[in-house]
Amino acid sequence: MPTSKNLELIKNILVRFFRFLFSKIFILNVFILIVAVSILLASGLIFLKKFTHHGESLTLPDFTGYSIEEVSQICKEKDLRYEVYDSVYVPDVPFFSVVEQDPKALSKVKRNRKTYLIISSDNPPKVKLPNLIDVPLDNAIRKLKSYGLKVGDLEYEPDIALNAVLKVKKDGRILPVGALISKGSKVDLILGDGGTSGKTHVPRLIGLSLDEVYFALPASKLNIGAIIPDETITDTLEAIIYKQYPVASSVKIPMGESVDIWITHADNFKKMNIESSTFNEQDSSILKMQ
Repeated sequence: MPTSKNLELIKNILVRFFRFLFSKIFILNVFILIVAVSILLASGLIFLKKFTHHGESLTLPDFTGYSIEEVSQICKEKDLRYEVYDSVYVPDVPFFSVVEQDPKALSKVKRNRKTYLIISSDNPPKVKLPNLIDVPLDNAIRKLKSYGLKVGDLEYEPDIALNAVLKVKKDGRILPVGALISKGSKVDLILGDGGTSGKTHVPRLIGLSLDEVYFALPASKLNIGAIIPDETITDTLEAIIYKQYPVASSVKIPMGESVDIWITHADNFKKMNIESSTFNEQDSSILKMQ
């Protein structure tokens, strides 16, 4: 049981403690401590914001179609990073150019964010040449396309089977059925002339894409000649034919002849307002002289 002396001692200690709590020295020390802590917190937040770019974001560029050298330069300018994690063969796409990215283009990202890229490979896979012998030209074109192959030049030899495939060539060499060739390669087809005069109409190509022309001309027993781009062309996948020679005409030309085409960007083609007529008097007379 506490004595009166002990109670008096405890009372004196409490009185002194509360006096200290409300003393100017204690209040001043607490104020200084609060100011110091506030300054430290503010400095820490400023430091973090400066070096982590807290709250800042960038719009990720679209790297599709760019070479690795171009991507590297863009990343350096925008304080970004990249990593190539895979490659895949894509026909008609320049080697080592970007075909896919993660995150997607136009995503909001922080500075120093790493973008993972898939680029086009320079090593196309091999495919076996299908059996095209005696197959009609239209079917042969579709079959080659399903194997990832393209039709090159068409040649005609005397044979009763009109437009049937007699032989398949590549680089001047006759290919046997099942021969291994690179995907995306062009093969030349030797066809029967059917014992006819071997002439065909020139189809209208104006307004078609290159992919459509690669089908339309062989289907008409003709070859693609020169491809002349204008200044708007940066990617032939977006190209549209705005001029051809020979022009579409009722006059026939020898099968296996070449047709030259002029291409422009799809957006520019819309501005041209090209007339729907397929040929004029001058073009027709030129064809008759061939």
